[in-house]
Amino acid sequence: MLPAFRHRTTKKEPRRSRRPTAALEERIEEIMDRVQKAGDNHVGRVAALEEYLTLARAHEGETWFDAGAWTEDLADSYLALGRVDDAVRAISDATRSGYAEGAEMLCELAEKLMRSGREPQARPLWQQARAGYPDDVWIYVQAGIGYGDIGDHAEALEWLTTGLELALRTGDPEPALEQLRPLRASCLSALGRPSGEIQERAAQGERGNTGER
Repeated sequence: MLPAFRHRTTKKEPRRSRRPTAALEERIEEIMDRVQKAGDNHVGRVAALEEYLTLARAHEGETWFDAGAWTEDLADSYLALGRVDDAVRAISDATRSGYAEGAEMLCELAEKLMRSGREPQARPLWQQARAGYPDDVWIYVQAGIGYGDIGDHAEALEWLTTGLELALRTGDPEPALEQLRPLRASCLSALGRPSGEIQERAAQGERGNTGER
């Protein structure tokens, strides 16, 4: 089971705003009605959501729009249509614009792509998550799991080792050592490599988290 993603950053705070004009409110409702009617018709859903998000960008910061959630919905429809690059672009841009909960949207899409055999498209999402949120230990856990699941134990080891070092350096506030240590041990075993001193330090840190002596 994948670990629950921990949120340590928040979405861009919208400014306080008055009720939208009647014309704008009517347009938003009309678009949302099209989204609902589209259902699993992803072509129609994409058209409506692209219009909604264009409108949201034109009114950036207003409270009437939920650009983050609907960007995720749009990305799912892009994937259903095989438009993988568009899905990656949408999520990447939304995260840069502050519409995501930290790296969550990046990692969720990266995981979906990994599971569907699209590691090359997932890689820049992992890299953006790492560059944007280098102190988020769960990025390293989830990337490590993702690469381990596809049998790329060397890449998984790199992510998990970085995560382990981060957890040890910061005192493991999440805590994540209880997942990082066994995941890294599995990669070492698959690669035929010795565990090394850092695994023992992680075990000691894990025991300290649980109050064991």
